[in-house]
Amino acid sequence: MANTSESSDDYKRWTVGRIVSLLLLVLILGFWIWALSPLAPSGHPDKLDDPTFALEAGPLCTGAVSELAILPLALSSKNPEERAQLIDSGTVIYRNLLKSLAVLVPDEATSDGEIIRLWIDDYEVYLQDRDAYAQNFRNGIDEAFTVSKKGRRWVTEPIDEFAKANDIKECMTPLDV
Repeated sequence: MANTSESSDDYKRWTVGRIVSLLLLVLILGFWIWALSPLAPSGHPDKLDDPTFALEAGPLCTGAVSELAILPLALSSKNPEERAQLIDSGTVIYRNLLKSLAVLVPDEATSDGEIIRLWIDDYEVYLQDRDAYAQNFRNGIDEAFTVSKKGRRWVTEPIDEFAKANDIKECMTPLDV
């Protein structure tokens, strides 16, 4: 009978494994309570708090897309110099767009202002990539268009994610090259 009581005491004893398991269970439960509560952040991190910028940017981007549509596709060019000129023409349209958008940026001290400024900075990197691509054609180098990396992603990814998150898909990177 003594054995029964000893094994019963072993069963009731708190071991390190049981304590760790209980702590993990409490942490997981606590995480899900927080995640499903109103305290957890929600939505896309690029979503602007104030939609004013997106509402004003949409028509400007639509205008740039329309201007770009008038140009022939760079792929249809007859020679490298013509292709470089077409790429440059499209880049000028988007540089002008970015100048117009920069005027609309709210104070950079705000969350929206910071997000938009980062987006415009990423777009500038993309336009510099277009410049380099056009210069390659002028130098006789005919290779695929590639864009810079931002971290582990192509710089076009955060540009397009911002545009999608704020329902201004017309402001996504152009596909004319």
